[in-house]
Amino acid sequence: MTAKKQIGITGSDGNVGSALRVALADEYDLRLYTLDTVDYESTQADLSDPDQVKGIFDGLDCVVHLAAQISARAPWEEILPNNIIATQNVFAEAIRAGVNKIVFASTNHTQHGFYMRDNKPNLTDASITRKFKLSDEPFPDSIYGVSKLFGENLGRYYSKVAGIQFVALRIGWTPVIDDPALHDGKEMESHLRALYLSKRDCIQFFRHAIEIETDYLVAYATSENRQYGIFDLTETKEKLGYRPQDNSDRA
Repeated sequence: MTAKKQIGITGSDGNVGSALRVALADEYDLRLYTLDTVDYESTQADLSDPDQVKGIFDGLDCVVHLAAQISARAPWEEILPNNIIATQNVFAEAIRAGVNKIVFASTNHTQHGFYMRDNKPNLTDASITRKFKLSDEPFPDSIYGVSKLFGENLGRYYSKVAGIQFVALRIGWTPVIDDPALHDGKEMESHLRALYLSKRDCIQFFRHAIEIETDYLVAYATSENRQYGIFDLTETKEKLGYRPQDNSDRA
């Protein structure tokens, strides 16, 4: 019998991390990482402290790095330790430990700047007439978006100089309650429907990212939102093998 892959998940107590922790438990041997005490077995570590990161990834095949400050409105003082320093610490330690792959939770905010109106993104701007592609120039809408581009570029750098495999998923909106209609009738309704990523599709994304053999890959991570979607999923489907099962379309 083939041994299960050893997969580490940072931020395993977050929204996406919690879904992966449950869904992937039977497929992989999971090692979970949290900042705070939780009601399941985890390694507690402040990832912005290199001394606390030393040795925690030994024996892993893949690190799924989710832990971050995830608010697009977060100030630099919170982004720097959580999204810049911690990401460098995690990647460098994964390489030192001989980990084969890093799967990085990036964000759709790396391209929202194309839609900025009145200092905020408007994903349903009528002047936008085409879907954006992975080959388009990045245009972050916030320091948070900039920090995730840093992670993507850091992964590209380490894939070249250290030979580690790297996959970045530009995640859309994955609501805790898995319903694209949560904000219907509100200002952000069409914006969020454009970014919707169901839990089922989210889990599929991470499965493919863990299993694919690639040097470096960036992919969009949204469901097949035909009525509202703004990202062209063609390249993601081809390179990652993703087959969306859900969408935010109205009946």
